[in-house]
Amino acid sequence: MKYLIAIDSDGTLRHSDGNISDKTKKIIKKVVECGNTVVICTARPRYYTLKVSNEVGLNEYLISSNGTEIYDNINKKNIYSTYLPEEECKIIYQETKKLGLRVMFVSENTEYVTMFTRNDSQILLDDNNLDILLKKEIKQIMIISKEKELVKKYKSSIEQKSNLCVVDSSREDKEELWFSVISSNSSKGNSLKVLAEYLNIPIKNTIAIGNDNNDISMIDIAGIGVAVENSTDQLKKHADYITKSNDEDGVADYLIAFLNNTNNNY
Repeated sequence: MKYLIAIDSDGTLRHSDGNISDKTKKIIKKVVECGNTVVICTARPRYYTLKVSNEVGLNEYLISSNGTEIYDNINKKNIYSTYLPEEECKIIYQETKKLGLRVMFVSENTEYVTMFTRNDSQILLDDNNLDILLKKEIKQIMIISKEKELVKKYKSSIEQKSNLCVVDSSREDKEELWFSVISSNSSKGNSLKVLAEYLNIPIKNTIAIGNDNNDISMIDIAGIGVAVENSTDQLKKHADYITKSNDEDGVADYLIAFLNNTNNNY
């Protein structure tokens, strides 16, 4: 029986310096050659998820924006997607503008960003093109700032809304604090379940590997949930297995054991 393996990117697959080791790339290739499906599952937008997937030799499926989209990269189509209410997007834009918080709205494969952009896949958002944005389908909103207490306060207000879900909150030791907003019925775990059903793979034959609290949903729903050693304490409590840290190629070490245990030669 073949497996579906979902792997988070930052802090899990990637080293702290952003690199992915040749060891990890080699073992992922071997896992796929044995007939299994490996998918990168991140909080990042599709264009970034595709970049990571290509880096490790994967090109079939992508789970991006905290599970709000599953993209079939071979046939260039969405398998699954969820979107935020237009009115809520408008309110968040107006409120964060008053507070001076930087915001990123993810639509299709583009980010509309207030204050400044950082790459060619981002478009500067202001009052002049807000109407253009609101006509689009928005998958995820990220709120980010160095004003950490202000971010925390605004996060608390968003959490009171039943039609929205707050995920992917950054750690206190980072220079900037951020969190993401998605629709209430979205999660990495739900997307893992949807993709498994799409591929006719039993949920017991799924594996999820992550490091942060936004990975808990997929760790919980997968047949086997794996945490890298540098994971949050909360995630570790949900994991079935703890492997080495991201900087010690924990993903590769777990996948080597996986192949050995499923009678595939490595």
